[in-house]
Order: sequence, then C-alpha cells, then structure tokens
Amino acid sequence: MANEVKKPLMIHCRPSKRTVDAYRDLISILKDYPSTKANMHFFGGNLEIAKELLELGFTISFAGPITFVPDYDKVIEYLPLDMILSETDAPFAAPAPFRGRTCYPYYVSEVVKKIAEVKKIDLEEVKKQLVANVRRVFMKF
Repeated sequence: MANEVKKPLMIHCRPSKRTVDAYRDLISILKDYPSTKANMHFFGGNLEIAKELLELGFTISFAGPITFVPDYDKVIEYLPLDMILSETDAPFAAPAPFRGRTCYPYYVSEVVKKIAEVKKIDLEEVKKQLVANVRRVFMKF
C-alpha cells in the first residue's frame, strides 16, 4: 500500500529484550519489496542492524534515549547525516534533562543537540540537514 500511495512506511519495530529478533524479521520481509521506502521510528537496534537498514535505503529516527544512553553513539557516528531523522515520541521518552517527565515535541531540540555532539558537526548544520531530510522523506517521495 505504501508503494501504491507513494508514501514511506513509518516503522515501529520492537525486538524482544536484549535481542534484535524483530529487526531481523522485518529486514527479511522488506528485502522482498526493494522499492519500499521507510523510516525506522524510535530506533533501538545496533550498528549491524542500522547498516542493513541503510542498505535498504531506510532513514533512521532517534528520540530522547540517545541523550542519556550511550548505546546509540556508534550508530549515530556511522550513519550519514542525510539518513537521520529526529523525534521525541511525545509524550514518552523525554530526553535529558527532562527524563522521567512528560515529553513535549519541542524537546526534539535536545535530540538534535545530541546528534550534533556525537557526530561532531555544527548544530546549525545538523538542524538544516535534518529539516531537509524530513522534506525529502515525507514531502517528495
């Protein structure tokens, strides 16, 4: 259906605890649909999974946890900036320094700051590129 309406999938994939099983299943299925475009919402996988998703042409979206869990730093470092999106997943998963509270959409600025910090790229450059990414992914599919 996504291909018919010419829109990307927004995929929320949650593996079993301490595994990447759901990502493996997802990748296995979507390899059969090479023209399908997608964004991985609230990415929780590892570098190996990110590489496989990137090979499929998918963008990867990061939320609040990247600001307080270093598990995603290597993934963020590896990914080209033009394949990254940012989000808050409001009202859940508030970024530091708001962790444990209700998350609001404007907290996305904390996620963007963390992406810039991890990638060692100027914040303004990251902001511009992430906006361009959103436009490319969702407006010009």
